[in-house]
Amino acid sequence: MALTRNVYQILEDIVGPENISEEPVILDSYAFLWLAETVTDSKFFTRPEAVVMPGSTEEVQAIVRACNRYGVKYKALSTGWGPWNAPGDEGVVQVDLRKMNRILEIDEKNMYAVVEPYVIFSQLQVEAMKRGLTCHIIGAGANTSPLASCTSMSGMGLSGISMSYNARNPLAVEWILPTGDILRLGSLGCGAGWFCGDGPGLSLRGIMRGTHGAMGGLGIFTKCAVKLYPWPGPRQMHFEGVSPGHVAAIPQNFRCYVLSFPSWDSFADAAYKIGEAEIGYVMGKQIAAGIVPLMAARSPTEYAQIRESGMADEIMQEFRYALQLILGAHSLREIEYQERALQEILAETGGWIPSPTQDPERQKTTFRMMIKVDGNSAIFRLSGSFGTSFGAETSCDAAMVHARLGEEIKKKYIEKGVIADDGAEWAWGAEMNEHGRFAHIEELFMYDPADPESAKGAAEFIEETSLLTAKQAPGLAIWELARGGLGPKAHDIYGPACSNYHVWQRRIKKAFDPNFSADATFYIEPEE
Repeated sequence: MALTRNVYQILEDIVGPENISEEPVILDSYAFLWLAETVTDSKFFTRPEAVVMPGSTEEVQAIVRACNRYGVKYKALSTGWGPWNAPGDEGVVQVDLRKMNRILEIDEKNMYAVVEPYVIFSQLQVEAMKRGLTCHIIGAGANTSPLASCTSMSGMGLSGISMSYNARNPLAVEWILPTGDILRLGSLGCGAGWFCGDGPGLSLRGIMRGTHGAMGGLGIFTKCAVKLYPWPGPRQMHFEGVSPGHVAAIPQNFRCYVLSFPSWDSFADAAYKIGEAEIGYVMGKQIAAGIVPLMAARSPTEYAQIRESGMADEIMQEFRYALQLILGAHSLREIEYQERALQEILAETGGWIPSPTQDPERQKTTFRMMIKVDGNSAIFRLSGSFGTSFGAETSCDAAMVHARLGEEIKKKYIEKGVIADDGAEWAWGAEMNEHGRFAHIEELFMYDPADPESAKGAAEFIEETSLLTAKQAPGLAIWELARGGLGPKAHDIYGPACSNYHVWQRRIKKAFDPNFSADATFYIEPEE
């Protein structure tokens, strides 16, 4: 359904002819997204009717108002990692925010930065480190948007043990509501600056993002103040080598470890104890199949050779129940204390430090990957693409229950040959403050995006694990269902088991978006 000429002309008048396109080759480039083949049986999601690139809040507001006036839906896009950035139906205008890419302010004293939608974590981290600060980077990587993570999407990463997670890291925001009105939340709304996300009056942050964000279904965010955290390292990191194998020297006041444990129970005990001791700076669990190239291979070719030789299987067993941990301190005396505390925890839980991980050069690689969050390419090496199931915040104990369940289900799909054999282990997780009592879990799987049977198997794996969770622990996998093949139906599955939140979510959508202009495919759609 092509846009009418008058609507196209109105949008062109707002952004200029060089910032709007309806050329098929351009539109297809926006529809070509990760995970598409698990949802649409194609390499592509729905093609937008046009793409517009605003450069300011005023232009975004004018676009949204025009869409409301003429009955056209719109969908916002920042760095665009995954299907939730794509239109869910025909007749949608893609609003590409890449021109809005500035760090507007860094307040060192109050420890926050004000960013536009296309600022990426890497960009923000570099500028923050110059001031002795850093930001929480989500597991999707340093190439993604802090504003999107804080306002509209999930926000978990390995630094969560010391920097919380991004549902808690937005302060004041500038929000273009679905109708085109501007709402400035928090201290910004009363002219007091960006330092606070609430007040005076009732807080709207729960409506703004809830647990996992509206994913573009409640308007467009144009500015956001993001919390920053202390960085005890050097103001400028010096890297050597060639990407992706470049490394950085580990500062004297940091320590980098891979810790292995004999079972899930001891793994969980250690995670609790590290959080309670308040000694972790960055910590999480990576997939063992991803640690193998880190520990044993210098290139994808060498990794393939190790896999074929069978050596990788032995290495993976040692890292089956493994944590990656960085300790960081503001003095040598403090880091020595943290080391002693860690040794006591290992003794109490039966953990150990695998000898391959103690090589100084490999530690440099681990340090760089965990601080910069730029190691995602490693997990594509087995098959070409990956996805995750489960995906939520819970206790370490609950995460272990689902780790075991996920392993059993994954084995079936590995035996069918539709997903890669990664040892059927639970793959990714992190702690998020709360002194180790709050954790994140995702069951990562790898599939071949060029193989229709593999893509179908990946979609079935997401559905089976998510539906199992709906029965055993409602709320744990809502965002996975919403982004997978079940789409908005996920809320009708989970809502009755979670205080009927889906009823309230539909009321919020109707109240804030009476014309249903903001594409809500990955948020919630109206009742049929």
